[in-house]
Amino acid sequence: MARAADWIQAARPRTLVAALIPVGLAAAVHRLHAPAHPGWLGTVAGCAAFALLAQVASNLANDLGDGLRGTDLEGRLGPPRAVAAGRISPRAMALATGVVVLLALGVGLVAAGIALDGWVLAAGILALVLALGYTLGPFPLAYKGLGDVFVIACFGVQATVLTGLVLWREAAFHPPYEPVAWPPLLADLLVAGLGLGCLADNLLLANNARDREGDAAAGKRTTVVRFGLGFARALHAANLLVGLGALAWVFGWPPLLLAPLAARDHLAFRRASRGEAFVPFLSRAALFLLLAGVLCITGACLGWGAAVR
Repeated sequence: MARAADWIQAARPRTLVAALIPVGLAAAVHRLHAPAHPGWLGTVAGCAAFALLAQVASNLANDLGDGLRGTDLEGRLGPPRAVAAGRISPRAMALATGVVVLLALGVGLVAAGIALDGWVLAAGILALVLALGYTLGPFPLAYKGLGDVFVIACFGVQATVLTGLVLWREAAFHPPYEPVAWPPLLADLLVAGLGLGCLADNLLLANNARDREGDAAAGKRTTVVRFGLGFARALHAANLLVGLGALAWVFGWPPLLLAPLAARDHLAFRRASRGEAFVPFLSRAALFLLLAGVLCITGACLGWGAAVR
């Protein structure tokens, strides 16, 4: 029987920051456009719960999909995967993934009910389908070189815009508060989500650079496997530049305080060549993402940088 520690490791707690930051960032963007209304914090908490459950479902499905395809076997440089290591059976992992998806759907139904918008529910369901399809199904995105697109689009743009949509729709049901004009709010949500997604992609990039040899042997055609380390280094730099630039476009100067840290991390990333040398960059990318989110959220709350719309 699998231990609790095995399940916790399979859920990959260190990746959960990538689920929470888009929710906080969307709330900060909304605050730039409109004052908070009654129930605002509860709605943000509901969106955060959905995002966490979607991330955990994605992580469990990823463990299952890689285990079934023979990826992440002996010799893996990172933490062992539960299914591949035989610590959790494929059946138990599939069942656990289904339970988490159902919990996420329940939370999503509450959020969609608050917003009274079927589009919110549809977008939430799509997010879960894509999360499962990352390594499962007939067209696993991670094995087709679409992992980077998935992270930027889903855990960046989609998560930010979906949270912003819920908050925007909810304001209509709390007189005298009224929703602000959607087009300018959507524009800021899209740009902020793009920036956040690019920074989150450096988590995946470090993971794929670390595992490139094992992925190639298992037929997992990540962008690092397809195009090599030179491409990975260029993408790492582009993610930092676009990420900080997009966040600065919306929030002003606060995220630019991280420019020296970004330069240091990228220079170190460029010097890495062997798989084990990329291990520290997962925690570095997670910390960078967290710091960027905190600076943007704090700046929006205190009125730094960007003017209130």
